[in-house]
Amino acid sequence: MKKMHRAIYELLKDKKSGCLLDAACGNGELGKALEKAGHQVFYMDKYDNPHSVQRFVNADLNDFLPYKNEQFDFVVCAESLQYLENHEKLFKEFRRVLKTGGSLIISFPNILTVFSRLYFLRRGYFQRFKPFRTKQHKEWDHFIYNIPSFVEVFELIKKNGFELRDVIALDIKLKDLLLYPFLKTLYLPGLLFDKNTQKTKMIKWLASRELLTGNRLVINCVKANNL
Repeated sequence: MKKMHRAIYELLKDKKSGCLLDAACGNGELGKALEKAGHQVFYMDKYDNPHSVQRFVNADLNDFLPYKNEQFDFVVCAESLQYLENHEKLFKEFRRVLKTGGSLIISFPNILTVFSRLYFLRRGYFQRFKPFRTKQHKEWDHFIYNIPSFVEVFELIKKNGFELRDVIALDIKLKDLLLYPFLKTLYLPGLLFDKNTQKTKMIKWLASRELLTGNRLVINCVKANNL
Protein backbone atom coordinates (compact mmCIF):
# COMPACT_ATOMS: atom_id res chain seq x y z
CA MET A 1 0.00 0.00 0.00
CA LYS A 2 1.32 3.47 -0.89
CA LYS A 3 2.24 5.87 1.92
CA MET A 4 -0.73 8.14 1.22
CA HIS A 5 -3.10 5.16 1.25
CA ARG A 6 -1.55 3.89 4.47
CA ALA A 7 -2.03 7.30 6.12
CA ILE A 8 -5.70 7.41 5.03
CA TYR A 9 -6.20 3.84 6.19
CA GLU A 10 -4.80 4.69 9.63
CA LEU A 11 -7.27 7.57 9.94
CA LEU A 12 -10.25 5.34 9.11
CA LYS A 13 -9.47 1.81 10.27
CA ASP A 14 -10.73 2.31 13.82
CA LYS A 15 -13.71 4.50 12.96
CA LYS A 16 -17.21 3.15 13.44
CA SER A 17 -18.14 1.19 10.31
CA GLY A 18 -19.88 3.32 7.71
CA CYS A 19 -20.70 3.88 4.07
CA LEU A 20 -17.56 5.08 2.28
CA LEU A 21 -16.90 6.47 -1.20
CA ASP A 22 -13.45 5.86 -2.65
CA ALA A 23 -13.45 8.55 -5.35
CA ALA A 24 -10.81 7.90 -8.03
CA CYS A 25 -10.15 4.51 -6.46
CA GLY A 26 -7.46 3.30 -8.90
CA ASN A 27 -6.86 -0.41 -8.46
CA GLY A 28 -9.03 -0.46 -5.34
CA GLU A 29 -6.25 -1.42 -2.92
CA LEU A 30 -7.20 1.16 -0.30
CA GLY A 31 -10.92 0.43 -0.58
CA LYS A 32 -10.38 -3.31 -0.17
CA ALA A 33 -8.35 -2.71 2.99
CA LEU A 34 -11.09 -0.47 4.37
CA GLU A 35 -13.70 -3.12 3.56
CA LYS A 36 -11.72 -5.57 5.67
CA ALA A 37 -11.80 -2.97 8.44
CA GLY A 38 -15.59 -3.08 8.31
CA HIS A 39 -16.63 -0.24 6.00
CA GLN A 40 -19.07 -0.61 3.11
CA VAL A 41 -17.03 0.80 0.22
CA PHE A 42 -18.32 2.26 -3.03
CA TYR A 43 -15.68 2.49 -5.75
CA MET A 44 -15.57 5.17 -8.43
CA ASP A 45 -13.00 5.83 -11.16
CA LYS A 46 -12.87 7.01 -14.77
CA TYR A 47 -9.69 5.26 -15.91
CA ASP A 48 -9.24 2.19 -13.73
CA ASN A 49 -11.62 -0.69 -13.19
CA PRO A 50 -10.61 -2.57 -10.03
CA HIS A 51 -11.25 -6.28 -10.30
CA SER A 52 -13.24 -8.39 -7.87
CA VAL A 53 -15.00 -5.47 -6.14
CA GLN A 54 -18.67 -4.73 -5.72
CA ARG A 55 -20.38 -1.34 -6.04
CA PHE A 56 -18.06 0.05 -8.74
CA VAL A 57 -19.14 2.96 -10.96
CA ASN A 58 -17.22 4.24 -13.97
CA ALA A 59 -17.60 8.01 -13.62
CA ASP A 60 -15.70 11.28 -13.94
CA LEU A 61 -14.96 13.51 -10.93
CA ASN A 62 -15.30 16.51 -13.24
CA ASP A 63 -19.05 15.75 -13.47
CA PHE A 64 -21.77 15.46 -10.86
CA LEU A 65 -21.23 12.45 -8.62
CA PRO A 66 -23.74 9.66 -9.37
CA TYR A 67 -24.84 9.28 -5.76
CA LYS A 68 -27.70 10.46 -3.52
CA ASN A 69 -27.59 13.41 -1.17
CA GLU A 70 -26.02 12.56 2.22
CA GLN A 71 -25.34 8.96 1.19
CA PHE A 72 -21.88 8.56 2.73
CA ASP A 73 -20.27 8.67 6.16
CA PHE A 74 -16.82 9.02 4.59
CA VAL A 75 -15.44 10.24 1.26
CA VAL A 76 -11.84 9.55 0.25
CA CYS A 77 -10.10 11.18 -2.71
CA ALA A 78 -6.40 10.32 -3.04
CA GLU A 79 -3.97 12.02 -5.46
CA SER A 80 -6.55 13.24 -7.97
CA LEU A 81 -7.09 16.99 -7.49
CA GLN A 82 -4.18 17.91 -9.76
CA TYR A 83 -5.88 16.21 -12.73
CA LEU A 84 -9.32 17.81 -12.32
CA GLU A 85 -10.78 20.89 -13.96
CA ASN A 86 -13.11 22.39 -11.38
CA HIS A 87 -12.14 21.98 -7.74
CA GLU A 88 -14.94 24.22 -6.50
CA LYS A 89 -17.61 22.07 -8.14
CA LEU A 90 -15.99 18.90 -6.80
CA PHE A 91 -15.99 20.11 -3.19
CA LYS A 92 -19.66 21.08 -3.51
CA GLU A 93 -20.37 17.53 -4.68
CA PHE A 94 -18.35 16.05 -1.83
CA ARG A 95 -20.43 18.10 0.60
CA ARG A 96 -23.67 17.04 -1.08
CA VAL A 97 -23.03 13.30 -0.86
CA LEU A 98 -21.63 13.39 2.70
CA LYS A 99 -23.81 13.14 5.78
CA THR A 100 -23.55 15.91 8.37
CA GLY A 101 -20.65 14.98 10.62
CA GLY A 102 -19.15 12.84 7.86
CA SER A 103 -15.44 12.94 7.03
CA LEU A 104 -13.75 14.04 3.81
CA ILE A 105 -10.16 12.83 3.46
CA ILE A 106 -8.06 14.01 0.53
CA SER A 107 -4.40 13.70 -0.41
CA PHE A 108 -2.51 15.73 -3.00
CA PRO A 109 1.04 16.85 -3.90
CA ASN A 110 2.21 19.82 -1.86
CA ILE A 111 3.66 22.62 -3.99
CA LEU A 112 4.40 24.79 -0.94
CA THR A 113 7.46 22.96 0.39
CA VAL A 114 10.62 25.01 0.79
CA PHE A 115 12.36 23.39 -2.18
CA SER A 116 9.25 23.56 -4.37
CA ARG A 117 8.92 27.31 -3.81
CA LEU A 118 12.61 27.89 -4.62
CA TYR A 119 12.33 25.69 -7.73
CA PHE A 120 9.35 27.72 -8.95
CA LEU A 121 11.23 30.96 -8.27
CA ARG A 122 14.07 29.82 -10.55
CA ARG A 123 12.09 28.02 -13.28
CA GLY A 124 8.57 29.43 -13.32
CA TYR A 125 6.98 25.99 -12.96
CA PHE A 126 6.91 23.29 -10.30
CA GLN A 127 9.37 20.41 -10.44
CA ARG A 128 6.82 17.58 -10.56
CA PHE A 129 4.54 19.44 -12.99
CA LYS A 130 6.85 20.38 -15.86
CA PRO A 131 5.41 21.73 -19.14
CA PHE A 132 7.56 19.16 -20.99
CA ARG A 133 9.09 15.72 -20.48
CA THR A 134 12.83 15.11 -20.34
CA LYS A 135 12.37 11.31 -20.23
CA GLN A 136 10.31 8.75 -22.10
CA HIS A 137 6.56 9.04 -22.60
CA LYS A 138 4.55 8.50 -19.45
CA GLU A 139 0.95 7.41 -19.00
CA TRP A 140 -0.34 10.76 -17.70
CA ASP A 141 1.33 13.03 -20.29
CA HIS A 142 -1.97 13.90 -21.97
CA PHE A 143 -3.34 15.56 -18.82
CA ILE A 144 -3.28 19.29 -18.26
CA TYR A 145 -2.33 19.72 -14.63
CA ASN A 146 -4.51 21.94 -12.45
CA ILE A 147 -2.44 22.01 -9.28
CA PRO A 148 -4.15 23.26 -6.11
CA SER A 149 -2.09 24.59 -3.24
CA PHE A 150 -3.03 24.15 0.39
CA VAL A 151 -4.30 27.75 0.36
CA GLU A 152 -6.88 26.93 -2.32
CA VAL A 153 -7.89 23.68 -0.65
CA PHE A 154 -8.21 25.41 2.74
CA GLU A 155 -10.53 28.04 1.23
CA LEU A 156 -12.64 25.36 -0.47
CA ILE A 157 -12.94 23.51 2.82
CA LYS A 158 -14.19 26.64 4.61
CA LYS A 159 -16.48 27.74 1.78
CA ASN A 160 -18.22 24.38 1.68
CA GLY A 161 -18.83 24.10 5.39
CA PHE A 162 -16.07 21.68 6.37
CA GLU A 163 -13.99 21.89 9.53
CA LEU A 164 -10.30 21.05 9.19
CA ARG A 165 -9.21 18.36 11.66
CA ASP A 166 -5.85 16.93 10.53
CA VAL A 167 -3.00 17.82 8.17
CA ILE A 168 -0.49 14.99 7.75
CA ALA A 169 2.82 15.51 5.94
CA LEU A 170 4.28 12.66 3.87
CA ASP A 171 7.44 12.13 1.78
CA ILE A 172 9.56 14.56 3.80
CA LYS A 173 12.91 15.19 2.10
CA LEU A 174 16.20 16.12 3.76
CA LYS A 175 16.63 19.20 1.51
CA ASP A 176 13.32 20.60 2.75
CA LEU A 177 14.19 19.91 6.39
CA LEU A 178 17.51 21.73 6.01
CA LEU A 179 15.87 24.82 4.48
CA TYR A 180 12.83 24.77 6.74
CA PRO A 181 14.20 26.87 9.68
CA PHE A 182 15.34 29.65 7.30
CA LEU A 183 11.99 30.06 5.55
CA LYS A 184 10.02 29.75 8.78
CA THR A 185 11.85 32.77 10.22
CA LEU A 186 10.56 34.89 7.31
CA TYR A 187 7.03 34.44 8.67
CA LEU A 188 7.87 35.57 12.22
CA PRO A 189 6.99 39.28 11.72
CA GLY A 190 3.51 38.36 10.53
CA LEU A 191 3.03 35.89 13.36
CA LEU A 192 4.18 38.37 15.99
CA PHE A 193 2.66 41.64 14.81
CA ASP A 194 -0.27 41.01 12.46
CA LYS A 195 -3.56 41.63 14.28
CA ASN A 196 -5.84 40.07 11.65
CA THR A 197 -6.74 36.70 13.17
CA GLN A 198 -7.75 35.09 9.86
CA LYS A 199 -4.50 36.20 8.22
CA THR A 200 -2.47 35.04 11.21
CA LYS A 201 -4.15 31.63 11.06
CA MET A 202 -3.12 31.22 7.43
CA ILE A 203 0.42 32.43 8.15
CA LYS A 204 0.71 29.76 10.85
CA TRP A 205 -0.23 27.10 8.33
CA LEU A 206 2.13 28.47 5.66
CA ALA A 207 4.97 28.47 8.20
CA SER A 208 4.13 25.02 9.55
CA ARG A 209 6.47 22.05 9.33
CA GLU A 210 3.76 20.10 7.47
CA LEU A 211 3.48 22.56 4.59
CA LEU A 212 7.17 23.45 4.39
CA THR A 213 8.51 19.88 4.39
CA GLY A 214 5.76 17.44 3.34
CA ASN A 215 5.86 16.70 -0.39
CA ARG A 216 2.40 15.14 -0.05
CA LEU A 217 -0.39 16.15 2.27
CA VAL A 218 -3.28 14.17 3.69
CA ILE A 219 -6.12 16.39 4.91
CA ASN A 220 -8.97 15.22 7.10
CA CYS A 221 -12.03 17.46 7.51
CA VAL A 222 -15.59 17.06 8.75
CA LYS A 223 -18.87 18.34 7.29
CA ALA A 224 -20.35 20.78 9.78
CA ASN A 225 -24.02 21.57 10.37
CA ASN A 226 -23.85 25.11 9.08
CA LEU A 227 -22.84 26.44 5.65
